[in-house]
Amino acid sequence: MYAASVKRGLKDMSYEYLDVKGDMGFVARGRSIEDLFKAAALAMYNAMVDISKVKRSVSKEVEVSASDLDILLHHWLQELLFITDTEGIVFSSFDVEICKDDEFRAKGRAYGEKLNPELHEIRTAIKAVTYHNLELRTEDDGWRATVILDV
Repeated sequence: MYAASVKRGLKDMSYEYLDVKGDMGFVARGRSIEDLFKAAALAMYNAMVDISKVKRSVSKEVEVSASDLDILLHHWLQELLFITDTEGIVFSSFDVEICKDDEFRAKGRAYGEKLNPELHEIRTAIKAVTYHNLELRTEDDGWRATVILDV
């Protein structure tokens, strides 16, 4: 498993990897729900490749909906992973807006480039985002999510 104790902090968001037997997990935090979704996506992609080496030469629109925020986070990450699996693009930056009409909706853009093994060392191959122990909640300083990835 890739660096279970790594913690990355950004201005309004952070993530740290968890030691999960047979799988990989992380805790992501954000001041806003949008920051949380960005932090979770960054955590997932930094587990795959060194995102500091991924340029923003391609962008993809991503839109998902769900009845609950935790399921919306799952769908957001799974849709990003689907794009990576089908189009061979890895991402290093994200914009997202969350709104609620009849359902919660996440609409945003992911920025990255085609995966190139000569430039992007593969750290971990992620098969899927799981529902196992998926948790999203508010805290005093914002939002927190726990996500387990099938590797």
